[in-house]
Amino acid sequence: MTKKILIASFIFKDRMKWFLEFLKTEFNIPRNEVFVYENRDNDNQLLFTFYITLLNGEKIDVRNTFNSAIIVHKKKGVYYTINALNRIIELESEVELGNIDYKDIKINWEKYRNNLVLLADNNLILIPLKRVFY
Repeated sequence: MTKKILIASFIFKDRMKWFLEFLKTEFNIPRNEVFVYENRDNDNQLLFTFYITLLNGEKIDVRNTFNSAIIVHKKKGVYYTINALNRIIELESEVELGNIDYKDIKINWEKYRNNLVLLADNNLILIPLKRVFY
């Protein structure tokens, strides 16, 4: 059984070619399976997203393998971390914390579309993204 993990990694523009080659040689990830986004908050930085496939029992230390990388999930044009998702649910629910049934809360994903949503110091951080083609 295999498991796919979606990785998001911030890369400086001048390292783009090197990073694409790194993904190809080290993980057999072809260029057409890597999605690149402009970070509208930082002109010198790109966000690369790609899947890593792990075989049964195989593990990867994302932070040591990829500099400035995180595991993310994607839904309706929104990249997010699990911690950010939980915070979104807390903000969008009308229920007191501790009584939230996280599975039953409907999220208005359109509010977060074309963003990477992270959590820092218990605050949501929205990083606006624009897909680019190189």
